[in-house]
Amino acid sequence: MKNTLKKLTLCVFVLAAVIMSSAAVKSISDTGDNNAPGQNVSLAAANKTSYCLRDWQGYIAVFEGDKETPATMTDIPTETLNKVDREKLKSGIEAATREELLSLLEDFSS
Repeated sequence: MKNTLKKLTLCVFVLAAVIMSSAAVKSISDTGDNNAPGQNVSLAAANKTSYCLRDWQGYIAVFEGDKETPATMTDIPTETLNKVDREKLKSGIEAATREELLSLLEDFSS
């Protein structure tokens, strides 16, 4: 009797594992088709703003896209930075995402 109960419990666990595995595989294959070639790309992704940090009147400024005037001025004076960073800021430091921009600003402010 004990062996029969153990076998039945084992079968239930195996069956549950198979069902859960097939559900996981199906969910992965369903989401994988979202990036298939020929599908429309979201306009929000196409209009993603890039950022550039540059020296503007002695302070680090944030420029969006190809604009010539800063979108945001910081209170971080460029004279407090090392020479390498000041040189990079003259030509501009690109940030592809807002998170990357915030990370760069945090590095410069510390």
